[in-house]
Amino acid sequence: MKTSFILLLFLNLFELHSGLFREHYYVNDDKNWNDAQEYCRDHYDYLSTVSSSDLQTLSTNPDLTDDKFWIGLYADQSNNIWKWSEGGKATINYWHSGQPNPDNNKCGYVDKDDSKAHDDDCNKKYRFYCMKVYELVLVKQESTWEEALDYCRQNYLDLAILYSDVVMEEAKNNSTNAQTDELWTGLRFLSGPWFWVNGEELQYKHWSGGQELQCPAMNQRCGVYHRQEMAWKPEDCEKKLNFLCVKRKH
Repeated sequence: MKTSFILLLFLNLFELHSGLFREHYYVNDDKNWNDAQEYCRDHYDYLSTVSSSDLQTLSTNPDLTDDKFWIGLYADQSNNIWKWSEGGKATINYWHSGQPNPDNNKCGYVDKDDSKAHDDDCNKKYRFYCMKVYELVLVKQESTWEEALDYCRQNYLDLAILYSDVVMEEAKNNSTNAQTDELWTGLRFLSGPWFWVNGEELQYKHWSGGQELQCPAMNQRCGVYHRQEMAWKPEDCEKKLNFLCVKRKH
């Protein structure tokens, strides 16, 4: 079984919890909807919740090996209301024309040719997308960068990795009650380029002033999220600041 990772980070819409973002994984194996959901719960979190703006990205994943893939859409048997497998009503605007059809088709897939949602018999077998769900956590204690890193890894997953506009927006929303103007993130410089502490390179960048400091001074080698500028800045790693951690939803 081949699983490929595709990164789509977006706010939780459609009457779900706010403040969440997601990583999606394409699973190249044919399963019916219920078995696909069980697989996702065993290995990730859920079958994927998606927004209309992300369907094109999901549909053009070069690892797709079939025209159709399950997502987390299903119709509640008791009232025929469409929901997401992670919970919440699925009020979406990307159904294919004439769908959903109320006759026995209770599960939703996406056709990559039109990037639209279709309903189908849940016993059909398609490839599918799973997701992991994350959220940011503000820690209102003043710590050095190393202390913040240790705290996040002991209590959550890691220091926050702010690698999209959506996660930057979450940093803004989650830092309104912070006690410091700057917040530690997982951004670090040792030698060479800046990097995230989870090993990710900086493909997305949001530096204050638009410029990345290529060779920062020895006391400017840890990255903060600056609340007023809503951007990253280099800072002294020994400075005592609040910080943002990231955790899995569960």
